[in-house]
Amino acid sequence: MTSRSGATWVAMLLAVLVLPAACSRGDGGRAKAEAEFTQQLVDGGLDPTVAECVVEKFFDGRTNDELNDFFLRAELTNEERAEFASLTKKCIPAVTG
Repeated sequence: MTSRSGATWVAMLLAVLVLPAACSRGDGGRAKAEAEFTQQLVDGGLDPTVAECVVEKFFDGRTNDELNDFFLRAELTNEERAEFASLTKKCIPAVTG
């Protein structure tokens, strides 16, 4: 695992630990949660465009309740780890051409 990949995983884990469950706070809650999660990935060392892509794809198809459950857990599941790895692999070529 490269140091960049390590930074990505640390950023994702930190995002899970510190991002509040913001998706049910009314209008804009989902957008705010998406923006905060993206910023935490960027703060952890992920390229901003890649972070936006990963978060957008992760949020797509999930309900607010599913996202709230995700943000309430202290750790990623094995399935989420695999999903984030897959999304990152898909997003890097998509934004770097």
